[in-house]
Amino acid sequence: MSVGRYAHHFFLTCLVGTMLLLPEASSGFITSPGSETRKSNSHRLAMDSNNNPDDNEDSKSSSDTKENVVIDELSWRVAKARLEEANKKRFLTSKPVKLSYEQSQKWIQRNWAPTSKEEFYDLVANGNLRTPYISKRPEEYYGERGEWISWDHYLLGNCTDSVTNGRQSKWQ
Repeated sequence: MSVGRYAHHFFLTCLVGTMLLLPEASSGFITSPGSETRKSNSHRLAMDSNNNPDDNEDSKSSSDTKENVVIDELSWRVAKARLEEANKKRFLTSKPVKLSYEQSQKWIQRNWAPTSKEEFYDLVANGNLRTPYISKRPEEYYGERGEWISWDHYLLGNCTDSVTNGRQSKWQ
């Protein structure tokens, strides 16, 4: 988590804590219509003094505007935090993106040319196959996608080339 996010969470914690812990005896509470019946509620937002009956309509509309700005700002920040969390969850649960079966087959044949399953797994074990776009377990990965044919086809078979419009070409 970056320093900016810590500061953001600290700010929201202080803001919400301040709103919840203000004493009722303090002057300057913004009250909603009909809240006079809930005098025992001490959890109100302090912004301006609008409880004075001598205040004119201008100060009441000004305080209502300020209350709306604070509520709009908080709802925007809450929505932003929810989107960030949803994106983080999506990212952490998503599977890695790999090349298609044909592209992976071409890359393996062109760069390493293993002739057997054992040679392929030796490449993986020795750390030679370090690209994240090629599956280290192609039989399992492409089998789940329904693309797997066989080890002989994957390592030795002809590759279809999109440049030649699907005609067979041997990479060597």
